[in-house]
Amino acid sequence: MTDDENRVEKVENDPAVWTAVRRAVTGDTGIMAPKTFTLNNGVTIPAIGFGTFANEGAKGETYTAVTSALQTGYRHLDCAWFYQNEAEVGDAVADFLSANPSISRKDIFICTKVWNHLHSPEDVEWSIKSSLAKLRTDYIDLFLVHWPIAAEKNENYMPALNEKGQYIINEQLTANPEPTWRAMEKLYTSGLAKAIGVSNWTIPGLQQLLSFATIPPAVNQIEIHPFLPNSELVDFCFAHNILPAAYSPLGSQNQVPSTGEKVNTNPTLNAIAEKGGNTLAQVLIAWGLRRGYVVLPKSSTPSRIESNFKEIELSEEDFEAVNEVAKGRHTRFVNMKDTFGYDVWADEE
Repeated sequence: MTDDENRVEKVENDPAVWTAVRRAVTGDTGIMAPKTFTLNNGVTIPAIGFGTFANEGAKGETYTAVTSALQTGYRHLDCAWFYQNEAEVGDAVADFLSANPSISRKDIFICTKVWNHLHSPEDVEWSIKSSLAKLRTDYIDLFLVHWPIAAEKNENYMPALNEKGQYIINEQLTANPEPTWRAMEKLYTSGLAKAIGVSNWTIPGLQQLLSFATIPPAVNQIEIHPFLPNSELVDFCFAHNILPAAYSPLGSQNQVPSTGEKVNTNPTLNAIAEKGGNTLAQVLIAWGLRRGYVVLPKSSTPSRIESNFKEIELSEEDFEAVNEVAKGRHTRFVNMKDTFGYDVWADEE
């Protein structure tokens, strides 16, 4: 075993040294943003992805936004069954490839996710095949379990609801996700998914999953921004060779309930952006990349789609200044507990 391999092995037992070891092994100075990461199965994933979530009823918005993103240079699209717009993504990709013959399907990394009511093994397979048809592709680059919550479905393959309008939880599959994960592993070995992973998984959930997984998750997609740095979970993922991917990396328009603060009006963060002549979004994206994980910004505005993709240098001073803003914070903006009737993060209350 080489010295570099020895150092990497030590990371598994000491999350705190992950960043230093990663930089030593890769030669990364930590200043310029990485263009790609390598997953635990050797698959390459673009470091910046484009989020495709759209407001309900915004027909055509996704097609236009994805087209703009691809034209800008994004080669990583983050999709989901729940977004109900995979067909628009598929059309945008197909039209883009048709108009750009020098670019092929293998050049575009597509992630999508199985929703809560499709966790039974046969439904996991149904979900990916439904997504494949809508996305107009033969395989998915990364297939994720969207939430660590299993729910019941109705006869129309939609989530079944109780009298309160909330999901009907499948308690058995929620408590023991092994059958779901075995179905995910089958999709991986069949080649329908080039990599598999999870989203919104907690440390205890990952520990349970790793205890029985034959194929460990390659990614855990979670909410990360300076008001929710999620450092303990990020370090756990790194230590177990799971790449974090940050959704909502720009925070939220919502206020912190206890203080009324907003990420986009934080004076320190805005001062960093103004000092460098950058947008706040560029600073937050660069901060996430410096921390060593995939970042998934979303916008439907062409100018913002373009500016979010622009690489900027984040000095050590500025990086530490953002870290100082993030220190001690834990404000979660995305929690669908009222819809689900189940709170993944009940211990945070």
